[in-house]
Amino acid sequence: MFAVIKKILKSIALVPIILALCFLLLAILLIVFKAYSIENFEHLQVADKEDAQFVFAYVIGGIFTLTIFSYTMVMNVLNRNINNYSPRLVPLLLSEKHHQIILGFTSGTIVFSMVLSISTVSSGIGYPEMGPILAIVFSIISVFLFIYFIHSVSQSIHINHIIRQVFDNTEKNMVKRDSFYKGSQCANTSIETIISYPADKAGNLQGLDIAKLLKLINKLDFYISVEAIQGQFVSREDVLFKSSGELSNKEVSKIRNCFAIEKDVALEVPDVGFRHLVEIAVKAMSPALNDPGTAKDVLDYLFQLFIIHKSYSYNKFDAIEINQKVVVKHLSTSELKNLCYLELQYYLKDDPILSKYLQRGFSKI
Repeated sequence: MFAVIKKILKSIALVPIILALCFLLLAILLIVFKAYSIENFEHLQVADKEDAQFVFAYVIGGIFTLTIFSYTMVMNVLNRNINNYSPRLVPLLLSEKHHQIILGFTSGTIVFSMVLSISTVSSGIGYPEMGPILAIVFSIISVFLFIYFIHSVSQSIHINHIIRQVFDNTEKNMVKRDSFYKGSQCANTSIETIISYPADKAGNLQGLDIAKLLKLINKLDFYISVEAIQGQFVSREDVLFKSSGELSNKEVSKIRNCFAIEKDVALEVPDVGFRHLVEIAVKAMSPALNDPGTAKDVLDYLFQLFIIHKSYSYNKFDAIEINQKVVVKHLSTSELKNLCYLELQYYLKDDPILSKYLQRGFSKI
């Protein structure tokens, strides 16, 4: 249930669908209450049904064409630019709320006009005379939103904006994780776990509902050790968690539901942000791009993230103990630094300036 709810809330289609449903509800309310006359707005009403049909057809065709044109052009631009750095960054850009709001408003305008157009040809449904003017107002707003959308996307595909967005998102995720790990300590390795439980499905471990897991464990007398590391791929044969005592099938199922294992990239895991920055730097230094300036910018942000990562005391350990009941394994600062350094060193070794800059930066962390 945790994984399903999280998937719905993080879906890029959630906001557009909600906005489209709001426009649908508005159209239905206008039809139900038959807003034939509103004081001080009678001159804006369209009484003739044929004129209203023309307005609705014009709005539907115009906004639909505008929406198709804008999103086709934007996706082509995204594919050409993002593939130069990292294709896994596309979900991060498409998840921006203001882009989803614009898509929802334009789609809602089409839905609003289509529903009201039905009332103009149906004899059994009341025709709201304020409908055409509202459709025109919505279409005008959609045009302005289209202009803003083009401006926003043209900025969002710039590499400096992408690097900064990855940095901000990673820092935000570290702050969010700190709310759960705050006050945690190094795991007590003297406590032995005797029973291992594998994952029931394969995929990327996107998150762990620690609050729900602690609630379940507090009802038991057992000790749980989470073996899977968030942000990494988990196969069905991998050990998901260990327990100091035997659990029933029902208890195992409830604990497994605390793990969100999906096919998508775990954008909410801070370690993934580090990997994305490394991928951008590696791509920038490929023979096809040969962009050492971008690689240097990535290193600057990467060094800053490591300083922030190191400031949290629990990141010194490979496993931390939460509430004396649950142990969570994760990448410590030193291990994460080594992984990033080895990959960057291999691809930046041919550039003497960046190679020295890389070594000097990691030596200060």
